[in-house]
Amino acid sequence: MRVITLTFFFQIMRKITPFLILLAALNLNLFAETPLPNVILIFVDDMAYGDASCYGGELIETKNIDRLADEGIQFTQTYSISPVCGPSRVGLMSGTYPGRFGIYGNPDMGAVQIPKDRPILPIQLKKAGYTTGLIGKWNLNNPSWNPMPPENYFDFVENTMVWEGDYWPNSLGHYHGVNDNKYGSTKKNNIWGPTSKGQIYLTDLLSKNACEFIDKNSEKPFFLFLSYNAPHSPLQGKLTHKASLKHIDSEALRLYASMLLSIDEGIGQILDRLESNGISRNTMTIFLSDNGPARTNFKGLPIDWPKNQLLGSTSGLRGHKGNYFEGGIRVPFIISWPEIIPAGQSSNELISSLDIFPTLSEIANISLPEKHKFEGISLLPILKGNFNLNKRAPLFWAGGRIGKNTGAVRIGDWKVVINHYGEDFLFNIQEDPRETTDLKNKFPKRYSKLKLFFTETLATLPEPVTNRSKLKLN
Repeated sequence: MRVITLTFFFQIMRKITPFLILLAALNLNLFAETPLPNVILIFVDDMAYGDASCYGGELIETKNIDRLADEGIQFTQTYSISPVCGPSRVGLMSGTYPGRFGIYGNPDMGAVQIPKDRPILPIQLKKAGYTTGLIGKWNLNNPSWNPMPPENYFDFVENTMVWEGDYWPNSLGHYHGVNDNKYGSTKKNNIWGPTSKGQIYLTDLLSKNACEFIDKNSEKPFFLFLSYNAPHSPLQGKLTHKASLKHIDSEALRLYASMLLSIDEGIGQILDRLESNGISRNTMTIFLSDNGPARTNFKGLPIDWPKNQLLGSTSGLRGHKGNYFEGGIRVPFIISWPEIIPAGQSSNELISSLDIFPTLSEIANISLPEKHKFEGISLLPILKGNFNLNKRAPLFWAGGRIGKNTGAVRIGDWKVVINHYGEDFLFNIQEDPRETTDLKNKFPKRYSKLKLFFTETLATLPEPVTNRSKLKLN
């Protein structure tokens, strides 16, 4: 009986094999001809981990950020490579530790220099035929002796700023800090606008620019880096929001909430524009923040406002912008790509902002240059439904204050915070995500192992490009 069965099987296989070969060839051909996805990388400034509704935020409803999460995958353990603005952007664009270029803190951004033979993200994607665009904050073009103008890297550039910009224009229609090389802004806080007829809120203008870019490039693969400066200071909001925010007791938080709402409204406009152009399914939209939330301790605030008030919600995580506790470096991270990612996914994998470079490179089928270091990993397996990534390399952060090194290391569930005002901490993040219990004395070998990794990794990196002895860092 077995012989008859096998004979019958082989007869059937001989008949259908040509069909299977043809079908496989067709499938391979279809796969080869699948167009590259459009990519929109939305990078916001100082937005807290828990601000969006989908992350438990209660200050406002972020229905369009939630829409991204509903359509794609929401990550709950994503870290920025730095707790401050400048180095986080260096890491995002280069795919490696900003310390490899001597960049450890914002003061180093005055001398940032990424070697010309190292392709930053837009140059990498141009190799695959992407049209590239930058709208908003760049932060990599400070030094006159080594300029990094965005026009050298992007095909289209609009309303860029080095550091920060006012949200309302002056009487001449100019947004201070935007489209010029001046540092900072007028630092006028507690402004609700428009203050005169016809003014456009800067976040709304950036969203409008993004929609126009989509319209112009909808028939070819594009990479758009939409780098909102919101909700970074100065605290300036929209009068159209004020009535709906009256339930918030703090004026600073009301303004901050308005800035978040403007981001959310812009994301809604962008998603609608993708749909109207018929390209929403094969567009990959990435959303994340550069670091954790700031506190009300910057210049220009009314003297009667509370000091050190946290702008935003870390969902109970310890810390804030500028330090290496979870609240300073854990950020919201969402990817929507309807063509590939099933709707409504969630992942608790350890993710770094350094993973974006290798992920987009693999999607574009562009190899990472072997001569350069890349610490991130491709997330494409997760995006395709494989939630069991191989064990990743340790996550490493390095910063600096006068005369000492600061930073952190996370390996699996364990994390060490280095030299926070002279003290080290060891936490088990899985059991204690709010970092309430220091375990370095209870697990000295574990602490020593992570501290050694920090010390040995830092030793491979150059000194800061800015002389620390001449700085007065907070």
